[in-house]
Amino acid sequence: MSEAFHRLDLARAVNDVRRFNFICKVVQILVEEKLPNLSATARKSLLGILTAICFRSSNEDVNVSTAKDLVKNFGNGLDNVNVCGSPQLVSRHHQTASSLLDLISEKNIRTAADADDESALTFFDLPREVIMLVLRRLPDHNSLLETAQVHEALQEMIDGEDKIWKSLCTFHFQEYQIKKQKTCEKSWRQAFFDLKKYHGCRELYADLIHICCHCKALFWKSLGHPCVRETTAPSVRVTPRQFVDMLIYL
Repeated sequence: MSEAFHRLDLARAVNDVRRFNFICKVVQILVEEKLPNLSATARKSLLGILTAICFRSSNEDVNVSTAKDLVKNFGNGLDNVNVCGSPQLVSRHHQTASSLLDLISEKNIRTAADADDESALTFFDLPREVIMLVLRRLPDHNSLLETAQVHEALQEMIDGEDKIWKSLCTFHFQEYQIKKQKTCEKSWRQAFFDLKKYHGCRELYADLIHICCHCKALFWKSLGHPCVRETTAPSVRVTPRQFVDMLIYL
């Protein structure tokens, strides 16, 4: 696992916006479900990736809540009696996780009230219809809920406009799935969370890890790889869940 992390350069890849969400999903699966299965060396490599995520979120003031949740889950996972490594090593990892949590906790979600120049044009000077179109382009419920914390006007739009949640439902779920959950009495927001509970959300990533069908090498699709085959070999996309399963069981 450590070798795969190193060769795919996951710690530095978090700085690429195209790969950030993919790597965060991999880390989320590992810290929430697989931490007891990791060797001490693999856990150290995972902590290195987690550190890179936290520094990026802190420095660029983006994805703060995502980084905070990952660190909290990592720290909670270390309390499992079955984690590998000596008590001293586990204690050091606990201390590192606590330091990262302190770092990321210093960052709060910036609001419109934080703007330095009150006379400057802001996002809220746009027509309401345009703001609604922007909100309907957000890819998932987490993005919506975080956006709602920025300003009370956005909170009102997200809570009150069912069209936003309808757009999420039609993006993530099939029509037959929606028909089973959506009723006249149920709002689109409630229908979305019910659908998410039963079916999970659709996963889309700007860049994915692929596996070469000829040499079995793992590589980022946007970068390619120097395959030993003279002609271009086909490849297969690897989802975060499949990637984790490959690391754990192969």
